[in-house]
Amino acid sequence: MALHESPRARRTTHGLTSPPVELRGVTVLVVDDELETLGLVETVLDLAHAKVVTARSVQEAIILLRTARPDIIVSDIDMPGCDGYQLMRMVRSRTVDEGGRTPAIALTGHTRALDQTRAFLAGYQIHLSKPIDAVTLLRTIYEITGTPRA
Repeated sequence: MALHESPRARRTTHGLTSPPVELRGVTVLVVDDELETLGLVETVLDLAHAKVVTARSVQEAIILLRTARPDIIVSDIDMPGCDGYQLMRMVRSRTVDEGGRTPAIALTGHTRALDQTRAFLAGYQIHLSKPIDAVTLLRTIYEITGTPRA
């Protein structure tokens, strides 16, 4: 699969001014208890024309996994109550029809090698660091989900 970059794609010191890829037809479940981060990720994904569904807790995310049927999950790790590791273990315990094999990205401030290993062992495919790099996030989602659906 080739990565098709928009000729208008460019970066600024604050991140993204136009998307490097199109995510039209891709549904992304974003899970984060921090409203600022949730809003930022949602804005970045909206710019790339993704369908965005947000959850502020693991419990909300599990419900949305059933109803929204996302193509990919982008989740924080450090959340009160149930954390992102627990979320992913819950997701991976589900059947394929229940979303148990939905690809997932850990988007977190926990950046040590041990944190990455824990994320992979919990079931995440990718571990990305906060603060968010918009271009990296969009390219990663594109690569994991394949050619976006029309």
